[in-house]
Amino acid sequence: MDFDPLSLFTPSVSKEDYIETNNTCDVNHNTYSDNKILVDFEDNNFQPVHVLDLPLLQMKPPAEVLLTFLKLLSPEEVYNFTKPESVNDEDKEIDTRKTFENKEITEELLDAALEWLINFCPRFNNKLKLSYLPYLSASLKKNYESQYNAWLTRIISSELPWVTDPELKRIISKEASLRLAENCGRTAQPEIIRKIALPNLSKYLKGTEYIKLKEPSLTNDNLGLKTWGSSLILANRLINKNKSGEEYLAGPVLELGSGTGLVGIVSSILGYETYLTDLIEIVPNLQDNVQLNDINANVDELNWCDPSSFTLKYGNDKKFNTIVLSDPIYSSKHPYWVVDMVEKFINCKNANSRVLIQIPLRPTFEDERSLLWELMNKNFLEIEHEIESGFDDFGEMGFCFKKFIRKTSI
Repeated sequence: MDFDPLSLFTPSVSKEDYIETNNTCDVNHNTYSDNKILVDFEDNNFQPVHVLDLPLLQMKPPAEVLLTFLKLLSPEEVYNFTKPESVNDEDKEIDTRKTFENKEITEELLDAALEWLINFCPRFNNKLKLSYLPYLSASLKKNYESQYNAWLTRIISSELPWVTDPELKRIISKEASLRLAENCGRTAQPEIIRKIALPNLSKYLKGTEYIKLKEPSLTNDNLGLKTWGSSLILANRLINKNKSGEEYLAGPVLELGSGTGLVGIVSSILGYETYLTDLIEIVPNLQDNVQLNDINANVDELNWCDPSSFTLKYGNDKKFNTIVLSDPIYSSKHPYWVVDMVEKFINCKNANSRVLIQIPLRPTFEDERSLLWELMNKNFLEIEHEIESGFDDFGEMGFCFKKFIRKTSI
């Protein structure tokens, strides 16, 4: 059975054209040290934005205007599996300087855009009003999705004859194409950098509070390029230990099917010798994420059907005291392959060697999960089991964690 990411989607409620279904302002709150402006929610500048508030092509807005708006409409950074879009507290602070800096809008670009906006766009005719746009864009994209996408499509399809610089035309078309893809669901989105924040993680990191994970566009044949909810929950478990305060890991650690590498990166950050492995086509992005977080870890190809490239490099005697897996089952063959790899690489000479498996409770994979547990129970003893709730880009779900040790009689 092949895993289809589209099966994870929950259809959204349809919206009538030009009908505003949500009058609540969506705000992404970031706290900075200067240039903060206290927002009055009764201020007209903070009213929901309509597509007609955006620059209309009929008015021939300069390239600087289009580029400024397209940059301001880019998505906020992705934290864990949520974009903090909707905040309804009465007092909010907006850092205008930081807003433009985060969106890579220079003073020169902003000043050039305002020359036109002052005369033709009263809704956004100063820096303060423009700085509100990123925090209003979520409701715009939700309530006027088809009109917003149409506005972007018109920019992409237009030759923009009043823009004389061909390089600016190219950049505008590229930015509009990115905004359109970002608004068409997770599988259509371009590459993102996801920031992962977990309780007690920052004390292990060097001058930052986050792990950064590069995720290329999600496709059906490259599911390993996506960070799934199981890895977030397992990573949190590794950092914060079990109820008795015992460490889950014992080095060296092997992660099978690392994907974007969150669990293996956490293992390395915690100080364990860690080997992150996946298919050959996943390894380059995995290496990028290890470098992005400036950690010392091994990244290698390990094909569950043919691990010869791994054993040729490290030898057949290479064994591990901990093997970790998160969300490894999306084919009927995977339970067999997973157990084969566990049997091959677990250190049988160490009675404390363990296998940690975190797996989502997807309804369509009940048989595969049951088979995995059946195969594991033949030679391993389950010593910990917990069901917990979590979510990822595709919605809320239950997740099962199990810890195994090898049966002593074997």
